[in-house]
Amino acid sequence: MDKPSRKSLRRNLQAYDSLHSSVRKLTGPKHKLQVETLAQTRSGSAISGVSTPKRSDDGYLAVFKEGAKRKLKNERKGVEAWQSIYPGLAPQILSYQRRGESAALLLEHLPGMTFERLILEASEEALDTGMQRLMRTVRAVWKNTHKASPVNAQFMLQLQQRWPKVLDLHPEFEDSSRSICGQRVRGLDAMIKKAITLERRIDAPFCVYIHGDFNLDNIIFDPAEQRINFIDLHRSRYFDFAQDVSVFMVSNYRQQIVDPALRQRLLHVACTFYAMAKRYARKHHDPSFEWRMALGLIRSFASSTRFVMDKSQARNMFLRARYLLEQIVDTPVANVPKYKLPVKEIFRV
Repeated sequence: MDKPSRKSLRRNLQAYDSLHSSVRKLTGPKHKLQVETLAQTRSGSAISGVSTPKRSDDGYLAVFKEGAKRKLKNERKGVEAWQSIYPGLAPQILSYQRRGESAALLLEHLPGMTFERLILEASEEALDTGMQRLMRTVRAVWKNTHKASPVNAQFMLQLQQRWPKVLDLHPEFEDSSRSICGQRVRGLDAMIKKAITLERRIDAPFCVYIHGDFNLDNIIFDPAEQRINFIDLHRSRYFDFAQDVSVFMVSNYRQQIVDPALRQRLLHVACTFYAMAKRYARKHHDPSFEWRMALGLIRSFASSTRFVMDKSQARNMFLRARYLLEQIVDTPVANVPKYKLPVKEIFRV
């Protein structure tokens, strides 16, 4: 993510001033505050770290986010919901202010590292510990929030809505009538429409409370406390758990890493997490899980290419989505419980 400009940061100061007193409650009036620009999200929210001079070597005191009121309002609601559902998993809200169509949110800074850093930089032992803690936490969330209420994620409709933005960056994915060696290649648009129709007939038999944007950089692991935390919670809701699982898996795959050992790590993490989810599905009598996972992976592989500039990797992701889509449209509804997701073929170095 690109850092916002100095001009953009100055515009944020007005909102920051309204939150200043909240930080003062933690630091006292004698301490000066330091603000460091951290990033700007794809949705336009500016993120800054807030610290005092004495804490500059120890990390941030809080995280300041400013952006569209709708997104930050949803994030505030998401954090509050997580605090009720699973206390301690989400950061504490220190303050929330809105002004016109903008809003500002001051959040507790969570110690630790993102799961992306854990995979790419930590030792095998530390990664194994982090994975065990993550899976234990996720299983606990699923168990505590499990509802016997059918839900339909509409993965293919989600993809259809995002597809124009994919084509803006990758026009080479544009559908067209063509043939290879005299054999007609099925059009992508037609397959997506057929998959939308099929998906409407198959619901998940239960729902759980999901993160909603379960990428590696939205999961924090604190090695000292061996604790997992979630951040960026504006999409959290009761939903099909296949969405979080598929987003997590593709988040590993699309890392811009060419080192074979590190890519093997990433794909191993993805497959290990999938195996855990598959066991949960089997235990809770979810016969369509693998079929819905294929839909979730199609959605994530294809729609995530709009963030991937590397043409080779984007094509690899697109071809995986198409391969799975062809399997989906060729599977009769009666055979959905028998469908086997080709995980090893999709997630390989």
